Amino acid sequence: MGISKTPSFIVEVPLRVTEKDGKQARSRLEAARQVRNACLGEALKRLKAMRGSVEYQTAKALPKGKGRIDTFKAVRKQYGFSEASLHSYAKQFGKSWIGHHLDSQAIQAQASIAFKSANRYALGKGGRPRFKSKGQLDSVEGKSNVTGIMWKADHIEWKGLVLAGVIDPKDEVLAYGLSCRVKYVRLVRRKLNKTERYFA
Repeated sequence: MGISKTPSFIVEVPLRVTEKDGKQARSRLEAARQVRNACLGEALKRLKAMRGSVEYQTAKALPKGKGRIDTFKAVRKQYGFSEASLHSYAKQFGKSWIGHHLDSQAIQAQASIAFKSANRYALGKGGRPRFKSKGQLDSVEGKSNVTGIMWKADHIEWKGLVLAGVIDPKDEVLAYGLSCRVKYVRLVRRKLNKTERYFA
């Protein structure tokens, strides 16, 4: 299930994070980074194998049209170069130590991001995607507000981690945003003057 495409807007809420909370959040961002890198590496490996195949070269030689499009689709399916296939690959991480830090939706979201960047590269719409170094991944998100990272009235709940929002009762814009349906939550880390701050 992908993120729905209905009209939406972003509401940003600062979070109150203790030293213990921050340590846990950093561990989860590091786990997400490792998932994204692994999925990106797998996507690029599949892309390389696909591009080197006879079937791919045959598809490239076809004239533009439905036949060519269908042939490319078949080749992508054969080599598992699809978002759904990468989701299946990423399921293994939920059964490892990473599963103690990330829920299945957060893992799936990282696989989606990895595939989209590899696919842009495959289509010639971007350069070869780069792997994230330690400490370079500063956000992780879910795909709904039903499981995984959830916003509950005035705080985030995520696999035992509870982060309270810093909400100004006089902020009418924020009050309006929080009164609307939440589609999904992204946890964001920003490094300001060597200090880590977190936002929902």
